[in-house]
Amino acid sequence: MMTTTTTKALSPRPIPPNEQTSSKVLHPIYQSLDSHNYSKALKLTSSSSPSSEWDIVKALRIHALERTGKKREALLLLWEVLTKGVVLSGGNGSSGDGGSNQAGEVWWELR
Repeated sequence: MMTTTTTKALSPRPIPPNEQTSSKVLHPIYQSLDSHNYSKALKLTSSSSPSSEWDIVKALRIHALERTGKKREALLLLWEVLTKGVVLSGGNGSSGDGGSNQAGEVWWELR
């Protein structure tokens, strides 16, 4: 008899606990987006629920914000999702590519 061992890697990002829970949370959000009821989608993805920390819920909120004309708020949330866990060094700009400097400048521009 062969036994298999699985190791669970710790995820730095919150994920849905199981498929049933994620389906229960995400289905109403998808329905409101499909029916073009973006204000309801924004309410469903508000920060008051524990599922609001899931990346998929944040992505759906970004979509609803963009569709309601709140592009600045959508960009700020998108930036937060994209840079989660990324360290932006403040550097003096002496590096050749200036990538981290540019990222910092973009962040301050968005704020």
